[in-house]
Amino acid sequence: MNCGSCPHAQSLAAASRLKVHDFAAASRPRLPSSCTSLQCLDTKHGQHIRGTGSGEASVYEFDDLDLDEPEIDHELESYQAQLGANFDGDLVPVTFGNDEEALQALQDSSAVADLSHWDRLHVSGKDRLTFLHGQSTYDCAKLRPGMSFDTVFVTAQGRCLEFAKCLVQDGGVLMIVSPGSGATVAARLNKYILYGDEVSIADVTAITKMFSLAGPESASVLEGLGASAPASDQVSLMGFQNSPVIVAAGGGLSGPGYTLIADELAAGELWRSLTIKGAVPMGTAAWEAARVLDGRPMAGKELTEQHLPLEAGLYHAVSLNKGCYMGQETLAKVHKLNAVKQQLHGLLLDADVAPGSSLLSGSEKAGTVTSVTQLPDGTYIGLGYVRCRANGVQIPVEGLQLTAGGVKAQVVSRPFASWHFPEGQGVQEPPPQSAGDLKDRALAAKASKEADKAAAAAAKEERLRVMQERLATWQASQAK
Repeated sequence: MNCGSCPHAQSLAAASRLKVHDFAAASRPRLPSSCTSLQCLDTKHGQHIRGTGSGEASVYEFDDLDLDEPEIDHELESYQAQLGANFDGDLVPVTFGNDEEALQALQDSSAVADLSHWDRLHVSGKDRLTFLHGQSTYDCAKLRPGMSFDTVFVTAQGRCLEFAKCLVQDGGVLMIVSPGSGATVAARLNKYILYGDEVSIADVTAITKMFSLAGPESASVLEGLGASAPASDQVSLMGFQNSPVIVAAGGGLSGPGYTLIADELAAGELWRSLTIKGAVPMGTAAWEAARVLDGRPMAGKELTEQHLPLEAGLYHAVSLNKGCYMGQETLAKVHKLNAVKQQLHGLLLDADVAPGSSLLSGSEKAGTVTSVTQLPDGTYIGLGYVRCRANGVQIPVEGLQLTAGGVKAQVVSRPFASWHFPEGQGVQEPPPQSAGDLKDRALAAKASKEADKAAAAAAKEERLRVMQERLATWQASQAK
Protein backbone atom coordinates (compact mmCIF):
# COMPACT_ATOMS: atom_id res chain seq x y z
CA MET A 1 0.00 0.00 0.00
CA ASN A 2 1.33 3.44 -0.91
CA CYS A 3 1.50 5.38 2.36
CA GLY A 4 1.36 8.73 0.60
CA SER A 5 -1.83 7.88 -1.30
CA CYS A 6 -3.91 7.34 1.80
CA PRO A 7 -5.92 10.49 2.74
CA HIS A 8 -5.73 9.50 6.39
CA ALA A 9 -1.95 9.22 6.18
CA GLN A 10 -1.72 12.56 4.37
CA SER A 11 -3.66 14.32 7.13
CA LEU A 12 -1.41 12.75 9.75
CA ALA A 13 1.74 13.72 7.88
CA ALA A 14 0.45 17.27 7.75
CA ALA A 15 -0.23 17.20 11.48
CA SER A 16 3.33 16.03 12.16
CA ARG A 17 4.74 19.10 10.37
CA LEU A 18 2.85 21.64 12.48
CA LYS A 19 4.72 24.44 14.20
CA VAL A 20 4.40 24.98 17.94
CA HIS A 21 1.55 27.46 17.61
CA ASP A 22 -0.36 25.04 15.38
CA PHE A 23 -0.85 22.30 17.98
CA ALA A 24 -4.24 23.53 19.12
CA ALA A 25 -5.42 23.92 15.53
CA ALA A 26 -4.50 20.43 14.34
CA SER A 27 -7.29 18.13 13.29
CA ARG A 28 -7.56 15.06 15.45
CA PRO A 29 -5.90 12.03 13.83
CA ARG A 30 -7.73 8.73 14.21
CA LEU A 31 -7.19 5.11 13.41
CA PRO A 32 -9.74 3.22 11.33
CA SER A 33 -12.98 2.51 13.20
CA SER A 34 -12.35 -1.22 12.98
CA CYS A 35 -9.33 -0.87 15.27
CA THR A 36 -10.81 -1.49 18.74
CA SER A 37 -7.88 -2.84 20.75
CA LEU A 38 -4.26 -1.99 21.28
CA GLN A 39 -2.47 -2.98 18.10
CA CYS A 40 1.20 -2.45 17.38
CA LEU A 41 2.18 -0.14 14.52
CA ASP A 42 5.33 -0.55 12.49
CA THR A 43 7.39 2.51 13.47
CA LYS A 44 9.46 2.37 10.30
CA HIS A 45 6.70 2.21 7.71
CA GLY A 46 3.79 3.49 9.79
CA GLN A 47 1.68 0.36 9.22
CA HIS A 48 -0.22 -2.04 11.44
CA ILE A 49 1.69 -5.17 12.29
CA ARG A 50 -1.68 -6.82 12.84
CA GLY A 51 -4.65 -6.43 10.53
CA THR A 52 -7.67 -4.37 11.52
CA GLY A 53 -10.21 -7.02 10.70
CA SER A 54 -11.24 -5.26 7.52
CA GLY A 55 -8.68 -7.13 5.44
CA GLU A 56 -6.90 -3.91 4.59
CA ALA A 57 -3.79 -2.48 6.24
CA SER A 58 -4.02 1.06 7.61
CA VAL A 59 -1.26 3.65 7.64
CA TYR A 60 -0.26 5.71 10.68
CA GLU A 61 2.65 8.03 11.38
CA PHE A 62 4.72 7.14 14.43
CA ASP A 63 4.67 10.50 16.17
CA ASP A 64 1.09 11.57 15.48
CA LEU A 65 -0.83 11.93 18.70
CA ASP A 66 -4.00 13.90 19.24
CA LEU A 67 -2.90 17.53 19.57
CA ASP A 68 -6.35 19.12 19.72
CA GLU A 69 -7.55 20.82 22.85
CA PRO A 70 -9.93 18.06 24.02
CA GLU A 71 -13.39 18.42 25.47
CA ILE A 72 -12.92 17.81 29.16
CA ASP A 73 -15.64 15.34 30.06
CA HIS A 74 -13.78 13.85 33.07
CA GLU A 75 -14.44 10.30 31.89
CA LEU A 76 -11.08 9.22 33.30
CA GLU A 77 -11.82 10.72 36.70
CA SER A 78 -15.24 9.07 36.64
CA TYR A 79 -13.72 5.61 36.14
CA GLN A 80 -11.14 6.32 38.84
CA ALA A 81 -13.84 7.46 41.26
CA GLN A 82 -15.69 4.20 40.69
CA LEU A 83 -12.55 2.41 41.86
CA GLY A 84 -12.47 4.44 45.08
CA ALA A 85 -10.09 7.24 44.15
CA ASN A 86 -9.59 10.19 46.46
CA PHE A 87 -8.46 13.23 44.47
CA ASP A 88 -6.46 16.30 45.31
CA GLY A 89 -7.48 19.77 44.16
CA ASP A 90 -6.05 19.15 40.69
CA LEU A 91 -8.06 15.92 40.24
CA VAL A 92 -4.95 13.79 40.69
CA PRO A 93 -5.84 10.47 42.38
CA VAL A 94 -3.89 10.44 45.66
CA THR A 95 -5.08 7.04 46.83
CA PHE A 96 -7.57 4.31 45.96
CA GLY A 97 -7.59 3.12 49.57
CA ASN A 98 -5.39 0.20 48.56
CA ASP A 99 -1.84 1.50 48.96
CA GLU A 100 -0.52 -1.73 50.47
CA GLU A 101 -2.09 -3.83 47.70
CA ALA A 102 -0.75 -1.48 45.03
CA LEU A 103 2.81 -1.61 46.38
CA GLN A 104 2.62 -5.38 46.57
CA ALA A 105 1.38 -5.50 42.98
CA LEU A 106 4.63 -3.84 41.90
CA GLN A 107 6.41 -6.89 43.29
CA ASP A 108 4.24 -9.78 42.13
CA SER A 109 1.72 -8.61 39.48
CA SER A 110 1.07 -5.15 37.99
CA ALA A 111 -0.13 -1.72 39.04
CA VAL A 112 -1.18 1.33 37.04
CA ALA A 113 -0.68 4.90 38.25
CA ASP A 114 -2.08 8.05 36.66
CA LEU A 115 0.94 10.33 36.20
CA SER A 116 -0.82 12.80 33.93
CA HIS A 117 0.28 15.64 36.22
CA TRP A 118 3.89 15.05 35.13
CA ASP A 119 4.85 17.57 32.46
CA ARG A 120 5.42 16.61 28.83
CA LEU A 121 7.30 18.69 26.26
CA HIS A 122 7.43 18.05 22.52
CA VAL A 123 10.73 19.09 20.92
CA SER A 124 10.51 19.28 17.12
CA GLY A 125 12.52 20.59 14.19
CA LYS A 126 15.29 18.96 12.17
CA ASP A 127 17.97 20.11 14.65
CA ARG A 128 16.20 18.72 17.73
CA LEU A 129 18.61 15.86 18.52
CA THR A 130 21.70 17.96 17.83
CA PHE A 131 20.29 20.64 20.12
CA LEU A 132 19.47 18.20 22.94
CA HIS A 133 22.90 16.63 22.47
CA GLY A 134 24.50 19.92 23.47
CA GLN A 135 22.02 20.81 26.19
CA SER A 136 21.85 17.60 28.24
CA THR A 137 24.13 14.85 29.51
CA TYR A 138 23.13 11.90 27.29
CA ASP A 139 24.78 11.06 23.96
CA CYS A 140 21.94 11.82 21.54
CA ALA A 141 23.95 11.76 18.31
CA LYS A 142 23.13 8.20 17.27
CA LEU A 143 19.54 8.00 18.44
CA ARG A 144 16.86 6.88 16.02
CA PRO A 145 13.03 6.98 16.04
CA GLY A 146 11.64 4.27 18.27
CA MET A 147 14.33 4.68 20.94
CA SER A 148 14.08 6.17 24.43
CA PHE A 149 16.71 7.51 26.82
CA ASP A 150 17.22 9.20 30.17
CA THR A 151 19.12 12.46 30.37
CA VAL A 152 19.88 15.22 32.86
CA PHE A 153 19.72 18.95 32.31
CA VAL A 154 22.47 20.62 34.31
CA THR A 155 23.85 24.09 34.94
CA ALA A 156 27.15 25.31 33.52
CA GLN A 157 28.68 24.05 36.78
CA GLY A 158 27.24 20.56 36.23
CA ARG A 159 24.55 20.92 38.90
CA CYS A 160 21.17 19.23 38.45
CA LEU A 161 18.15 21.03 37.04
CA GLU A 162 15.98 18.13 35.86
CA PHE A 163 16.03 14.42 35.05
CA ALA A 164 14.04 13.61 31.92
CA LYS A 165 12.85 10.55 30.04
CA CYS A 166 12.84 11.19 26.29
CA LEU A 167 10.97 9.28 23.58
CA VAL A 168 12.40 9.68 20.08
CA GLN A 169 9.77 9.91 17.35
CA ASP A 170 9.87 10.48 13.62
CA GLY A 171 8.79 14.09 13.98
CA GLY A 172 10.08 15.03 17.39
CA VAL A 173 11.20 14.05 20.88
CA LEU A 174 8.56 13.70 23.58
CA MET A 175 10.19 14.62 26.87
CA ILE A 176 8.75 13.65 30.27
CA VAL A 177 9.78 15.84 33.22
CA SER A 178 8.70 16.29 36.83
CA PRO A 179 5.33 17.83 37.75
CA GLY A 180 5.40 21.60 37.37
CA SER A 181 8.89 21.76 35.85
CA GLY A 182 7.89 21.88 32.17
CA ALA A 183 7.84 25.66 31.96
CA THR A 184 11.26 25.95 33.62
CA VAL A 185 12.83 23.35 31.33
CA ALA A 186 11.22 24.90 28.24
CA ALA A 187 12.47 28.38 29.24
CA ARG A 188 15.97 27.03 29.78
CA LEU A 189 16.00 25.32 26.36
CA ASN A 190 14.47 28.28 24.52
CA LYS A 191 17.21 30.48 25.96
CA TYR A 192 19.84 28.53 24.03
CA ILE A 193 18.06 28.18 20.68
CA LEU A 194 20.22 30.24 18.34
CA TYR A 195 19.29 32.05 15.17
CA GLY A 196 19.10 29.46 12.40
CA ASP A 197 18.41 26.53 14.74
CA GLU A 198 15.34 24.61 13.57
CA VAL A 199 14.05 23.67 17.01
CA SER A 200 10.61 24.24 18.52
CA ILE A 201 9.35 23.36 21.98
CA ALA A 202 5.71 22.88 22.94
CA ASP A 203 4.10 21.92 26.23
CA VAL A 204 1.62 19.11 25.48
CA THR A 205 0.80 18.22 29.10
CA ALA A 206 -2.77 19.51 29.00
CA ILE A 207 -3.72 17.65 25.84
CA THR A 208 -2.37 14.22 26.75
CA LYS A 209 -2.68 11.75 29.61
CA MET A 210 0.09 9.52 30.94
CA PHE A 211 -0.04 6.24 32.87
CA SER A 212 2.71 4.20 34.48
CA LEU A 213 2.07 0.46 34.16
CA ALA A 214 4.59 -1.37 36.34
CA GLY A 215 5.25 -4.78 37.79
CA PRO A 216 6.38 -8.22 36.55
CA GLU A 217 3.06 -8.91 34.82
CA SER A 218 2.74 -5.52 33.10
CA ALA A 219 3.74 -6.99 29.72
CA SER A 220 0.96 -9.56 30.07
CA VAL A 221 -1.53 -6.77 30.69
CA LEU A 222 -0.49 -5.10 27.43
CA GLU A 223 -0.69 -8.39 25.59
CA GLY A 224 -4.18 -8.86 27.00
CA LEU A 225 -5.14 -5.72 25.09
CA GLY A 226 -3.65 -7.09 21.88
CA ALA A 227 -0.36 -5.18 22.09
CA SER A 228 3.24 -6.30 22.00
CA ALA A 229 5.36 -4.82 24.78
CA PRO A 230 8.35 -2.80 23.49
CA ALA A 231 11.85 -3.97 24.34
CA SER A 232 14.13 -2.12 26.75
CA ASP A 233 14.82 1.50 25.71
CA GLN A 234 12.32 1.19 22.87
CA VAL A 235 9.08 2.99 22.01
CA SER A 236 6.05 1.68 20.10
CA LEU A 237 2.84 3.24 18.87
CA MET A 238 -0.34 1.31 19.55
CA GLY A 239 -3.88 1.77 18.31
CA PHE A 240 -6.62 1.80 20.92
CA GLN A 241 -10.28 2.39 20.03
CA ASN A 242 -9.59 4.75 17.15
CA SER A 243 -6.75 6.60 18.94
CA PRO A 244 -2.96 6.24 19.05
CA VAL A 245 -1.21 5.37 22.30
CA ILE A 246 2.53 5.79 22.76
CA VAL A 247 4.03 2.93 24.78
CA ALA A 248 7.61 3.23 26.04
CA ALA A 249 9.57 0.63 27.95
CA GLY A 250 10.06 1.71 31.57
CA GLY A 251 7.37 2.89 33.94
CA GLY A 252 9.49 5.46 35.76
CA LEU A 253 10.97 3.03 38.28
CA SER A 254 13.79 0.50 37.99
CA GLY A 255 11.60 -2.60 37.73
CA PRO A 256 9.70 -3.90 34.69
CA GLY A 257 7.07 -1.52 33.38
CA TYR A 258 5.83 0.78 30.64
CA THR A 259 4.81 4.39 30.15
CA LEU A 260 1.60 4.94 28.18
CA ILE A 261 0.70 8.33 26.70
CA ALA A 262 -2.70 8.86 25.09
CA ASP A 263 -4.96 11.74 24.12
CA GLU A 264 -7.44 12.87 26.76
CA LEU A 265 -10.50 11.48 25.00
CA ALA A 266 -9.13 7.92 24.89
CA ALA A 267 -7.58 7.92 28.36
CA GLY A 268 -10.67 6.94 30.32
CA GLU A 269 -11.33 3.76 28.35
CA LEU A 270 -7.63 2.93 28.33
CA TRP A 271 -7.47 3.20 32.13
CA ARG A 272 -10.60 1.09 32.47
CA SER A 273 -9.23 -1.59 30.13
CA LEU A 274 -5.91 -1.77 31.99
CA THR A 275 -7.64 -2.33 35.31
CA ILE A 276 -10.04 -4.90 33.80
CA LYS A 277 -6.99 -6.82 32.58
CA GLY A 278 -5.68 -6.99 36.14
CA ALA A 279 -3.58 -3.87 36.79
CA VAL A 280 -4.15 -2.65 40.36
CA PRO A 281 -4.94 1.10 40.47
CA MET A 282 -2.29 3.09 42.33
CA GLY A 283 -2.53 6.62 43.70
CA THR A 284 0.26 9.15 43.95
CA ALA A 285 0.81 8.41 47.66
CA ALA A 286 1.70 4.79 46.89
CA TRP A 287 3.72 5.83 43.85
CA GLU A 288 5.73 8.24 46.00
CA ALA A 289 6.42 5.41 48.46
CA ALA A 290 7.53 3.25 45.52
CA ARG A 291 9.76 6.07 44.26
CA VAL A 292 11.52 6.41 47.60
CA LEU A 293 11.85 2.64 47.96
CA ASP A 294 13.37 2.52 44.49
CA GLY A 295 15.64 5.51 45.04
CA ARG A 296 14.49 7.48 42.00
CA PRO A 297 15.59 11.12 42.46
CA MET A 298 13.04 13.90 41.97
CA ALA A 299 13.62 17.48 40.89
CA GLY A 300 13.34 19.90 43.79
CA LYS A 301 14.14 17.14 46.28
CA GLU A 302 17.14 15.06 45.28
CA LEU A 303 17.91 17.05 42.15
CA THR A 304 18.81 20.65 42.91
CA GLU A 305 21.62 23.05 42.08
CA GLN A 306 23.46 21.71 45.11
CA HIS A 307 23.85 18.26 43.56
CA LEU A 308 25.71 16.67 40.67
CA PRO A 309 24.10 13.86 38.62
CA LEU A 310 27.05 11.64 39.59
CA GLU A 311 26.15 12.18 43.25
CA ALA A 312 22.53 11.27 42.49
CA GLY A 313 23.48 7.90 41.01
CA LEU A 314 22.58 8.87 37.44
CA TYR A 315 25.73 7.62 35.74
CA HIS A 316 23.61 5.77 33.16
CA ALA A 317 22.25 9.11 31.89
CA VAL A 318 25.64 10.85 31.61
CA SER A 319 28.26 10.74 28.86
CA LEU A 320 31.75 12.14 29.25
CA ASN A 321 33.09 11.28 25.81
CA LYS A 322 30.41 12.64 23.46
CA GLY A 323 32.04 16.05 23.17
CA CYS A 324 31.37 19.42 24.72
CA TYR A 325 28.04 20.21 26.37
CA MET A 326 26.87 22.44 29.17
CA GLY A 327 28.35 21.21 32.48
CA GLN A 328 30.55 18.56 30.82
CA GLU A 329 33.87 20.03 31.98
CA THR A 330 32.87 19.95 35.65
CA LEU A 331 31.53 16.40 35.48
CA ALA A 332 34.63 15.15 33.67
CA LYS A 333 36.89 16.78 36.26
CA VAL A 334 34.95 15.32 39.19
CA HIS A 335 35.18 11.85 37.68
CA LYS A 336 38.86 12.15 36.75
CA LEU A 337 39.80 13.26 40.27
CA ASN A 338 37.50 10.68 41.91
CA ALA A 339 36.04 13.68 43.72
CA VAL A 340 32.40 12.69 44.32
CA LYS A 341 31.89 13.93 47.89
CA GLN A 342 28.37 12.64 48.59
CA GLN A 343 26.03 9.96 47.25
CA LEU A 344 22.26 9.52 47.24
CA HIS A 345 21.17 6.50 49.24
CA GLY A 346 18.11 5.04 50.92
CA LEU A 347 17.38 5.48 54.62
CA LEU A 348 15.59 3.18 57.05
CA LEU A 349 14.17 5.45 59.75
CA ASP A 350 12.86 4.70 63.23
CA ALA A 351 10.34 7.56 63.00
CA ASP A 352 9.27 10.49 60.84
CA VAL A 353 11.95 13.01 59.91
CA ALA A 354 11.57 16.36 58.16
CA PRO A 355 13.27 16.59 54.76
CA GLY A 356 16.22 18.92 55.04
CA SER A 357 17.28 17.47 58.39
CA SER A 358 20.99 16.86 58.82
CA LEU A 359 22.28 13.31 58.99
CA LEU A 360 24.75 12.99 61.85
CA SER A 361 27.47 10.54 62.79
CA GLY A 362 27.79 11.36 66.45
CA SER A 363 28.01 15.14 66.43
CA GLU A 364 29.57 15.30 62.95
CA LYS A 365 27.38 16.14 59.93
CA ALA A 366 27.35 13.24 57.48
CA GLY A 367 24.66 14.31 55.01
CA THR A 368 21.13 15.60 54.47
CA VAL A 369 17.67 13.98 54.29
CA THR A 370 15.86 14.80 51.02
CA SER A 371 12.65 12.70 51.03
CA VAL A 372 10.66 10.82 53.67
CA THR A 373 7.51 8.73 53.34
CA GLN A 374 5.63 6.19 55.41
CA LEU A 375 4.82 2.70 54.14
CA PRO A 376 1.38 1.16 54.76
CA ASP A 377 2.86 -0.99 57.56
CA GLY A 378 3.95 2.15 59.41
CA THR A 379 7.64 1.96 58.50
CA TYR A 380 9.34 5.24 57.65
CA ILE A 381 11.80 5.29 54.76
CA GLY A 382 13.68 8.08 53.10
CA LEU A 383 16.36 9.23 50.72
CA GLY A 384 19.33 11.38 51.53
CA TYR A 385 22.76 12.45 50.45
CA VAL A 386 25.51 10.88 52.56
CA ARG A 387 29.08 12.10 52.66
CA CYS A 388 31.32 9.47 51.07
CA ARG A 389 34.68 11.23 51.12
CA ALA A 390 36.77 12.24 54.11
CA ASN A 391 40.32 13.55 54.23
CA GLY A 392 40.71 12.89 50.50
CA VAL A 393 39.69 9.22 50.81
CA GLN A 394 36.54 7.57 49.39
CA ILE A 395 34.50 5.93 52.15
CA PRO A 396 31.86 3.18 51.69
CA VAL A 397 28.59 4.28 53.27
CA GLU A 398 26.05 1.45 52.96
CA GLY A 399 25.18 0.07 56.37
CA LEU A 400 26.10 3.23 58.28
CA GLN A 401 24.14 3.93 61.44
CA LEU A 402 23.36 7.65 61.54
CA THR A 403 20.79 9.91 63.18
CA ALA A 404 18.54 12.65 61.87
CA GLY A 405 16.67 14.89 64.28
CA GLY A 406 17.37 12.37 67.02
CA VAL A 407 15.92 9.52 64.94
CA LYS A 408 18.04 6.51 63.99
CA ALA A 409 18.73 6.27 60.26
CA GLN A 410 20.44 3.33 58.58
CA VAL A 411 21.94 3.86 55.11
CA VAL A 412 20.81 1.28 52.56
CA SER A 413 21.23 0.80 48.81
CA ARG A 414 18.43 1.48 46.34
CA PRO A 415 17.97 -0.27 42.95
CA PHE A 416 17.45 2.83 40.78
CA ALA A 417 20.95 4.19 41.36
CA SER A 418 23.72 3.55 38.85
CA TRP A 419 27.27 4.12 40.02
CA HIS A 420 29.09 3.37 36.77
CA PHE A 421 29.04 4.80 33.28
CA PRO A 422 27.65 2.87 30.32
CA GLU A 423 30.20 0.65 28.61
CA GLY A 424 33.09 2.65 27.21
CA GLN A 425 32.40 5.70 29.38
CA GLY A 426 35.24 5.38 31.90
CA VAL A 427 36.68 3.28 34.71
CA GLN A 428 34.40 2.21 37.53
CA GLU A 429 35.65 2.94 41.01
CA PRO A 430 36.16 -0.07 43.31
CA PRO A 431 32.94 -0.99 45.17
CA PRO A 432 32.68 -0.53 48.95
CA GLN A 433 34.28 -3.40 50.85
CA SER A 434 32.58 -3.24 54.21
CA ALA A 435 30.17 -1.36 56.45
CA GLY A 436 30.85 0.46 59.67
CA ASP A 437 30.60 3.77 61.42
CA LEU A 438 31.33 6.80 59.24
CA LYS A 439 33.23 8.55 62.00
CA ASP A 440 35.37 5.47 62.63
CA ARG A 441 36.17 5.20 58.92
CA ALA A 442 36.95 8.89 58.68
CA LEU A 443 39.20 8.62 61.73
CA ALA A 444 40.89 5.56 60.23
CA ALA A 445 41.51 7.42 56.99
CA LYS A 446 42.83 10.41 58.94
CA ALA A 447 45.03 8.16 61.06
CA SER A 448 46.43 6.54 57.92
CA LYS A 449 47.32 9.92 56.43
CA GLU A 450 48.80 11.09 59.73
CA ALA A 451 50.86 7.91 59.92
CA ASP A 452 52.20 8.61 56.45
CA LYS A 453 53.05 12.16 57.49
CA ALA A 454 54.69 10.92 60.68
CA ALA A 455 56.77 8.43 58.73
CA ALA A 456 57.85 11.16 56.32
CA ALA A 457 58.72 13.44 59.24
CA ALA A 458 60.68 10.67 60.92
CA ALA A 459 62.63 10.02 57.74
CA LYS A 460 63.39 13.72 57.42
CA GLU A 461 64.51 13.86 61.03
CA GLU A 462 66.77 10.86 60.49
CA ARG A 463 68.35 12.49 57.45
CA LEU A 464 68.92 15.66 59.48
CA ARG A 465 70.51 13.66 62.32
CA VAL A 466 72.88 11.93 59.93
CA MET A 467 73.83 15.27 58.38
CA GLN A 468 74.45 16.78 61.81
CA GLU A 469 76.66 13.84 62.78
CA ARG A 470 78.64 14.23 59.60
CA LEU A 471 78.97 17.95 60.22
CA ALA A 472 80.13 17.36 63.77
CA THR A 473 82.71 14.83 62.57
CA TRP A 474 83.98 17.25 59.93
CA GLN A 475 84.19 20.12 62.45
CA ALA A 476 86.11 17.92 64.85
CA SER A 477 88.60 16.97 62.12
CA GLN A 478 89.12 20.65 61.27
CA ALA A 479 89.84 21.55 64.92
CA LYS A 480 92.82 19.21 64.94
